Amino acid sequence: MSADAAALEPAVDAADPRSGDDGFVFDAGAFACVAAGRDLTGYACRFRSDGYRDDLFAAYAIAWPSQLDRAVVKRRSDYLAGRICARRALVALGLGAVDVPIGPDREPVWPAGVIASISHAGDRAVCLASADPQVVGLGIDIEGRLPPGMAADIRNEVVDAAESAAIEAHFADPVQGLATVFSAKESLFKALFPQVGEFFGFEAMRIAGLQPGRIEFAATQTLAATVREGDRFAVDYLLDGEDVRTVACVLRRD
Repeated sequence: MSADAAALEPAVDAADPRSGDDGFVFDAGAFACVAAGRDLTGYACRFRSDGYRDDLFAAYAIAWPSQLDRAVVKRRSDYLAGRICARRALVALGLGAVDVPIGPDREPVWPAGVIASISHAGDRAVCLASADPQVVGLGIDIEGRLPPGMAADIRNEVVDAAESAAIEAHFADPVQGLATVFSAKESLFKALFPQVGEFFGFEAMRIAGLQPGRIEFAATQTLAATVREGDRFAVDYLLDGEDVRTVACVLRRD
């Protein structure tokens, strides 16, 4: 990711009395990010699934969704950590403590006037948000090292032969490069979903250019009136050890 979007590893937020280690959430803090020339507001944390309890929802004043009634502990802890980040990011935007329910396609339902995105991987969760009227799509994704055997499965599903060759040529570690492109397409899907309104596959976006910290994609098909075949979208990325973080910020087109 370009230097403007590199602050995705926040320091503990001393202004937040719950930013220390409470047994579930730790290393929590707000961060600022710039993508597509726009200031964005974020909040990130680390969390322990083995420190999760159902009563933490009430402790954090997060509404329990019925979709979690049959979910395993890992899913419940991922959801809670993500919603904690979302609530604190929205507070930082000045919206107060509001709930972010689950929509019909399992997407977060944001307050009117807000564009935002949540991601979690391993013991990390993050939310990025904006109330800028020029921002019509926002996506963030975090990924760790691809487990053994998963790279081949992802390669067959996420990229075509030309994209795979571009990854091999651009990244010193092709497995991490594949994870980066996978993450970037996930971020772009999140950013475009509000305009498209339905699921679309990885093949709908193809690598059109690779630069240090940035991937440009071209739409291979028309998905909406504002997302047409040939349209290009940039996604910023940051490599941090074996982890990758990607941000897609889509602006209104006049």
